[in-house]
Amino acid sequence: MSLEELRERNKILVIETALQCFIKGGIENTKIREVAKASGLTERSIYRYFETKTDLVQAAAYLFWNRTLEEMSNRVLSSKIGSLSGLEQIRSLLYNYASLYFENRQGVLFTLEAEMYLYSAGRSKAVNRPPESFERSTSPLVTAIRTGVKDGSVSPEVDVKELYYNAYDSILGVMQKLALEAPGYNELDNKKRMKDLCDLFVKAFKGC
Repeated sequence: MSLEELRERNKILVIETALQCFIKGGIENTKIREVAKASGLTERSIYRYFETKTDLVQAAAYLFWNRTLEEMSNRVLSSKIGSLSGLEQIRSLLYNYASLYFENRQGVLFTLEAEMYLYSAGRSKAVNRPPESFERSTSPLVTAIRTGVKDGSVSPEVDVKELYYNAYDSILGVMQKLALEAPGYNELDNKKRMKDLCDLFVKAFKGC
């Protein structure tokens, strides 16, 4: 293994370890020396790859969303939703996205803390999370929206680009609030709440 390959392997190890530490202990409470110890590296080695803790938090946030979206895409591909109308594909995909709260609550909490941490460090534009640019996206949701426009199940009267962004941001925002167990949410059926929110956006895409 070359020196460059070793450096790249160690860098990936640091990011993966940092993500685990941040999710388990929180970003603010996790020290670089703890990430180094968990990685089997020295603290000095960590700073060879990342100049600041903020750089490492940003890399961990990128890893979380890239990995999460890849897993979601693979799940969708294996479910064979291609035979459904575009609108029903949208429904299935939004349900799938909303399930993140129930499957990885600590991960959802991490996304919120990472956003706040990066924002306070002046890196609000660096927060890597859905949605990606509608125009450039080849994601399952954008593909489903385009399918719906083509097959007529998505209304030609609605602004699909705006709905795309609003759906992602709204669902993530509610997941983050639920993960925080904010006052006023505990008495609600969280699964029903997420389903109802997804259904509202499905109706909006339909033009209802």
